[in-house]
Amino acid sequence: MVLGKKTKGEAVVMTLVERQTRFAIAVKLANKQAETINRAVKSLLSQYPIRSITSDNGSEFSSLSDLKGVEVYFAHPYASHERGTNENFNGLLREFLPKGVSLNSLTTEELNHYVSAINDRPRRLHKYKTANILFGLAQTA
Repeated sequence: MVLGKKTKGEAVVMTLVERQTRFAIAVKLANKQAETINRAVKSLLSQYPIRSITSDNGSEFSSLSDLKGVEVYFAHPYASHERGTNENFNGLLREFLPKGVSLNSLTTEELNHYVSAINDRPRRLHKYKTANILFGLAQTA
């Protein structure tokens, strides 16, 4: 769910991926403190129909269980396979933002461009439809 260095003061990118359509949302955050993560998730809850979140067990996600209107699940320690869809998306995002590259200089526009490029990529899983199309169809159903 959080992509970035473990260095203090370094910017991070929080990613959310819808499980069925693989539609992704990414937000650049100044840090990975629980308060910052909670604020960002609350903002996303008001913009997108998010019903559940599965996060890892980092201390930055400890306050997520206080959120109203969304089920929060925590993956077991050392079980990244329980968050496979999100881990796959993070790998796709790493094509644009390799490890070791500072996220401090990343702009919101650049991040949105990268996420849009991934969401507009046809996927064999969905018979070569894009996540954008499928997510839009799911919203009208």
